[in-house]
Amino acid sequence: MKKYDFIIAGGGMAGLSLAYYLSLSSLRDRSILILDKETKHRNDRTWCFWEDQEGPFESILFRKWDTVEFFGTTFNGMLDMGAYQYKMLRGIDFYTFMKNHLAQFPSIEFRQVTVNRVKDTPQGGFVIADDEPYIADYVFDSTHLLKLNRPENHNLWQHFKGWTITAEKPCFDADKPCMMDFRVDQHGDCRFLYVLPFDDRTALVEYTIFNDRLLSDEQYENALLGYIDRFIDTGSYAVQETEFGIIPMSDEPTTERPGKHVIRIGTAGGYTKPSTGYTFQRTQRYLREIVQNLAANGKPKRSKPWLRRVFKRFLDSVLLNVLQHRRHPADDVFTRLYQRNPPAQIFRFLDEDTTFAEDLKIMTTVPLGAFTVAAFDVIRKRVFRV
Repeated sequence: MKKYDFIIAGGGMAGLSLAYYLSLSSLRDRSILILDKETKHRNDRTWCFWEDQEGPFESILFRKWDTVEFFGTTFNGMLDMGAYQYKMLRGIDFYTFMKNHLAQFPSIEFRQVTVNRVKDTPQGGFVIADDEPYIADYVFDSTHLLKLNRPENHNLWQHFKGWTITAEKPCFDADKPCMMDFRVDQHGDCRFLYVLPFDDRTALVEYTIFNDRLLSDEQYENALLGYIDRFIDTGSYAVQETEFGIIPMSDEPTTERPGKHVIRIGTAGGYTKPSTGYTFQRTQRYLREIVQNLAANGKPKRSKPWLRRVFKRFLDSVLLNVLQHRRHPADDVFTRLYQRNPPAQIFRFLDEDTTFAEDLKIMTTVPLGAFTVAAFDVIRKRVFRV
């Protein structure tokens, strides 16, 4: 059995990104095995994020915008994002770029298999895939399934269904994406649409929900049909592509390092921001740090300032508590955040780049009664475990 330097279990966004950053580092000649059950040959998802500078995937962005539209409860209009740009990256473009780039490195090997088991052993990280054994100095695992069932924590889902549509009429403004549109029935949840135009007749229209239960296919599709019929003068239209996704929004602690030779990455490693479901940019940031440390001192870990981490997680838990217990309408919470703060500051807040003082200032702009009750409830659950 051949021993690799690194095995990447799971060749999705996190696994391919890790391989990419390894290939750019002094570790590029190490033996790397990527295991995944899929060939990644279709456009199965879209990542949207904001950046205030050029990022590593600038050349393959599908679209980027300098301003975005917002429709809330007491505020509608364009958001001034300052130095930030809102960026859209299609899954198929990401996969194609990664395959072409990584194919340049003979030390990187792909195998299309299903990962059955990942475990730590004294000899290294051990993987069983399609009943075949593999071993490496380090296994980076994005396949681990989170178990979200602790009663003292909050467990919601961000789930969404989107259509890329081509309209009969020129009904979209290619310079005006809509990041959040809450003009739909909330059903006591957090529900919004976003519309990302490609040109005046084509756009991705996506229905997104934060709650603890999935809908039927018919319910997602009825919501999309109703929104398009009510707010977009398309004439007739055709659905070109469909995407569906589920992202955990949970403050349950994750075990990022279950063993000496196993490191969990992506959602499996707790990279998803609990209160929003944002994963792409956090994954890029964390993986770059892991590779930098691995190249510098041979240890694949990232720095975790204890006090800062605890406070940011506490704020996540408070918002999750507000959403889960419906302490205040979610559409109004997000409206207040974007109406009463510079949007660029909210982006920094959601990226966890704000200071303690800036966090407190932002929290004064949300419904204080609901968030105070939620804060005490979070503390009670953490202290008494009930």
